[in-house]
Amino acid sequence: MTVRRGAGAFLAFAVLCAAAEVGPVVPQTACQPGGFTLLQFSGGVVARPKPDGSFNVNLDNSAYQGNAFDAALRSAMSTWSSVGGSSWRYNFSGYTAALPSTGDGQMTVVSGGGRSFPSGVLATTMIRGAGDGTIYDSDIFFNPAYNLTTTGSGLDFESVALHEMGHGLGLDHNDGCYTTRTVMQSAIASDTQRRSLAPPEIEGLRYLYSGSGAAPPPAAPPPVVLTAAPSTLVFTGLAGGIVPPSQNITLSGAAGLTWTASPSVSWLQLAPSNGSVPGVVNVLALTADLPAGVHSGRIAILSAGLTREVTVALNLSAPNTLQLNPSVLSFSALAGGDAPGPQSLLVSGTAGLSFAASVITGGSWLRVSPASGTLPASTTISVIPAALTPQLYAGRITVTAAGITREVAVQFSVSAQPRLVMTPAQLSFSGPAGSTLPICSSLDLAAGSAAGDFTAAPAAPWLAVLPASGRLPATLSVCAAAGSLLAGAYDSALTITAFGVSQSFPVHLTVAAGVLVRNGGVGNAASFAVDQPITAGELLSIFGENLAAATASAAGFPLPTELGEARVLVGGLPARLLYVSPRQINLVTPAALADLTGSSTTLVVYNGRQTSPAVRIGVARQAPGVFTMLGNGAGAGAVTHSDGSLVTHSAPLTPGETVSVYLTGLGPLNPAFPDGLPAPSDPLPRATGPVRLVADGQDAEVLYAGAAPGFSGLQLVVATLPASLSRRFPEMSIEVGGAPSNRFSAGGPGLYDISPSEVRAGSEVAVTLRGINLAPSSALRIGNTVVRGALTEGSPQSLRVAVPARLLSTAGVLVVDVVDADALAELPSNYLLLTIQP
Repeated sequence: MTVRRGAGAFLAFAVLCAAAEVGPVVPQTACQPGGFTLLQFSGGVVARPKPDGSFNVNLDNSAYQGNAFDAALRSAMSTWSSVGGSSWRYNFSGYTAALPSTGDGQMTVVSGGGRSFPSGVLATTMIRGAGDGTIYDSDIFFNPAYNLTTTGSGLDFESVALHEMGHGLGLDHNDGCYTTRTVMQSAIASDTQRRSLAPPEIEGLRYLYSGSGAAPPPAAPPPVVLTAAPSTLVFTGLAGGIVPPSQNITLSGAAGLTWTASPSVSWLQLAPSNGSVPGVVNVLALTADLPAGVHSGRIAILSAGLTREVTVALNLSAPNTLQLNPSVLSFSALAGGDAPGPQSLLVSGTAGLSFAASVITGGSWLRVSPASGTLPASTTISVIPAALTPQLYAGRITVTAAGITREVAVQFSVSAQPRLVMTPAQLSFSGPAGSTLPICSSLDLAAGSAAGDFTAAPAAPWLAVLPASGRLPATLSVCAAAGSLLAGAYDSALTITAFGVSQSFPVHLTVAAGVLVRNGGVGNAASFAVDQPITAGELLSIFGENLAAATASAAGFPLPTELGEARVLVGGLPARLLYVSPRQINLVTPAALADLTGSSTTLVVYNGRQTSPAVRIGVARQAPGVFTMLGNGAGAGAVTHSDGSLVTHSAPLTPGETVSVYLTGLGPLNPAFPDGLPAPSDPLPRATGPVRLVADGQDAEVLYAGAAPGFSGLQLVVATLPASLSRRFPEMSIEVGGAPSNRFSAGGPGLYDISPSEVRAGSEVAVTLRGINLAPSSALRIGNTVVRGALTEGSPQSLRVAVPARLLSTAGVLVVDVVDADALAELPSNYLLLTIQP
């Protein structure tokens, strides 16, 4: 999983897999009917169903044992394992310190795991499948460079874990396959939780692991060309002591196969390093220059294009003698200048022994603190240049423990070089959050008339300096960019080194709240469809943060290009604004977008002097979206009778009557009229592409398709319906030049919400649904079960239903809608989700 920062979504979660260990997984397969996609291995092999499946899951003991991450991982396992109609199970197996083992038939979840991650990748899942596409091994690696949390703020750990476990059982990213973002979407926003499975994940899991036995049994894992045993070697010894006994790795497989072996660290010695199968590799751990502690390495064995890894651990205990590290310390300073930073001296040996340190030569300029203690310990060595003349000074410090004395040599170079002067004394910057545009100022470096080399290094990723090295005197360009930083104040520094002395130059950055367009935050203002192309003259809605300084609406025509200090450029052209607020903007796209059909362009929001990152968006000839009474693109459409009254449940259609449907996104109109002005009534601007209105699968006779006179961006289709319609509230859609709109009903039921939306399993619960166009005989439908309720009229209507406990017996997510129990042939409402907690 990779990332975009701030309130925006993070880039897709990355997945690396292998089919029979022969290559990487290729990109996303086609969308399945349930809105899910399946992993596709090299050679075109797609993850296939099998009747049952499970993984025993081991967790990284150093990162995930006994903490909130432990609980989050167990919750993610339970979410996948508790889906009704699926035999899949994630079984907690315990904690481990070992790295995942290739092809062990288990799932191991680790932090880091020695893997390298591309920039922005949150986690990686390694998957191995048999030649027929059934999966037999899976492991998850979290990127330790990102601070995932379990608190609901920042990047949500449990959401990432749930996503990666979905890859582990065979599901791929389902971008563009479903109307809302789901667990397997390749992007997730900061401060966003996706801890519940959506219908596509549930359908995909049931497809892959039905438990019915209908799918063929999984093929056996592919034969291993070469095996190396054991997979882990552990050496023990004393730091500075004799070399531990060597150990052997036995190589087996197809006779005559050649292999080469190479270590990842210099202290591992292999003999031989190549040969043929069968064979033995003798491994020696060279401990002479290694300090006490645990050291790790790997041995990579390459054969027939495949690599086997053997992990190696070396545990070196501190010897029962006194040791000092380092044995020589060097300092440098200017005469009369500031003291250089202190340095640490590590004192090791038998734990608990007392030691004493003292300055033997060097006098008052050399100090050690503390001068006594117990082993092991760290002491601080410092030097004072105040009264010293320029020259090289030498000193000695001795440390004694249990009658053993060790000595450290100290060298102190006092230079007569002039002091570096930096102008100004500090720099302060300010910029908007999310901006990658650097803000720069000059910094002058000089040392009087003296010349000398310098280096400059920033201490924070948002800080940069050019040049980073050179000759004095010099002028540096110091730059700061807010990037992914949240709004707030930040302090850092440049480390400037010249004449052997390092000085800190302070830098302050103030990050203001940035203009941010939410990921997936640009869509058709009628259908609310996102991640689809836009078209000329379309009503568009933008959602985000800090989009405008105030809430304002256009007062009249012509529509303005600036409201509440907000402006929007689409393809570099100013859009006409209808409404702006800090979180939403409604606009009409420029008519000149018609010249960009078939390509893509950018959308940028300006709030005063601040600007959002550019949003890349496609441009189509037409992109129709029909307005709905719910205001979210679902349910009953904005359909009127010939007298202008709405088509509703109480005022349904008559077959053969003429109706009007209100929409936007018809594309270029003829004749065209200027941006920002209302559409004329004479002549009427008509759609340039062919328009269809389909009602329950039958074509209506389109009488007019074009602009709504007196409005900007609002359009309508007038059509005579077929006389043979069988339903009172038919399903409709509009197609313009082959581009389809959202589907909608004519007077059919629509739901706003359900309360409560989360219930406990095992007991009867009364829920209330709010909606419009609900019939007196409305009932709640859960699966194939219909439960009648009591309807209360109002605006909106309320339907109260007592849900039997038998329908709430299993934890998970239920998809529910409302039907007319006395007219089941009529369209159901849009669906809502009801979460059942254990």
